[in-house]
Amino acid sequence: MKNIRWSLILPFILIAVGAITYSLWWVGVANRVEAAILKWQIDQAAKGISVSWDNLDTGGYPYRIQVEIAGGRIDAPDAPRAWTWEADTLSAQTLAYRLNHVIVDIPGDQRVHYSEPRDGSEQKFTLNLTSDVFWASYVDESSQEQRLSGDIQNLVATRVQQSVDGPVLAGGAAAGRLQLHGRPAPEVVGPAFDIALKGQDISWVDMGDINWAGSEIAHLEAQTRITDLPPGFPNALATFLPDAAANGTKLAISEFALEWGPIEMTGQGEVKLDSLGRPEGRFRTSVGNLDGLIDALVQAGIVSQQSARLAFAGMAALSSLQGEENGRVRLPVAMKDGVLFLGPVAAARLEPLY
Repeated sequence: MKNIRWSLILPFILIAVGAITYSLWWVGVANRVEAAILKWQIDQAAKGISVSWDNLDTGGYPYRIQVEIAGGRIDAPDAPRAWTWEADTLSAQTLAYRLNHVIVDIPGDQRVHYSEPRDGSEQKFTLNLTSDVFWASYVDESSQEQRLSGDIQNLVATRVQQSVDGPVLAGGAAAGRLQLHGRPAPEVVGPAFDIALKGQDISWVDMGDINWAGSEIAHLEAQTRITDLPPGFPNALATFLPDAAANGTKLAISEFALEWGPIEMTGQGEVKLDSLGRPEGRFRTSVGNLDGLIDALVQAGIVSQQSARLAFAGMAALSSLQGEENGRVRLPVAMKDGVLFLGPVAAARLEPLY
């Protein structure tokens, strides 16, 4: 023992002890994470929602805690309209020393099964989702310091209707990119959230009636705040829209930009749902491409060429006097009694959202 050179051996002993200690601590944290998932599964079952999977593995040692789920499934049979979500694979990871930040990645295919009332009966549909990126991040530092972010790239959705003759293709949609950022709104009494949305190259086909503006949105961006949320939110998501209408939930849009076919518009305003579930509100907007907008309204048979020119001529002159950019027009937009008004023109009928 006297001949042992402790000055050389001691650092290796300390490293080994540290590694063993860290490994035991990591296993304890991993077990806590898995226990939290199982508890969440039980909590959802108490709400009538079944959460299941084919396989669940916990790994990621030594730098992180990573949960890999294969064959994930969520069933809500007791919702006003029953639905099911399925994913081939799902990965969730967090740092062992920072469990309040979770990153979720869904690299595989997803499916959503739901039903809609059509022709006097409930028609069953399946929405198949594929994407290059389907990613979300959630940070929970305190009751008022929560942040949710999502990023979806190259999303493709196909809808299939289940019929007596087998599955029938019933439309589809795609998006180049969808982004979302949300957090609790500061200094607001009651639950309220600030939400930023951004979408690029959104298109759809055979997903309902074709709007006169077309079925392609090149760009959508909005900064919003949602307030006066219904009691029980977010536990009653299945009945959120009717509850929001009854509670007077408001969506204030401080800034938005929209490029949809002939529509090139920026502005701000506020919207809520009326007693029949239709959007209702007013916006102050700045509109470009006025000639293209008029041509689209005329081609859709909404107004005549002469009526459209007369309707917008005064606004164009007034906008010039008010200092609006050359080629742009200040145009009030209103949604009232199920009708969308672009200035004085009734441009579209608004259907209930639920």
